Amino acid sequence: MTTQDPQRQIALVVPDKAERVKNFHQNTLKSLQELLQAAGLHTPQELQLSHFLRRVNGNETQSLAELYPAVSKGALLKETLGKVPEPFKTHWPKASAEHFNLS
Repeated sequence: MTTQDPQRQIALVVPDKAERVKNFHQNTLKSLQELLQAAGLHTPQELQLSHFLRRVNGNETQSLAELYPAVSKGALLKETLGKVPEPFKTHWPKASAEHFNLS
């Protein structure tokens, strides 16, 4: 961790921070292992959108695969968006690498 704030730099004890970062990373890997085992998987590469559920309202959940349908390779590069899922038809034309258009 780094900071540009001179006051915070004084309080930064690198050996202590290094140990905390190491522990955080180890705990993250342990949690990932537990998640994979609970899903009956062996590697992170086996994770699919269908493994994750998201609450969409007080009574309903949907898998991320349902919420974010697959888009075929190259579909967003074509002139027409006729065969892409509806959310992409609405939002993709507004996307720009030059700026954020939130409207």
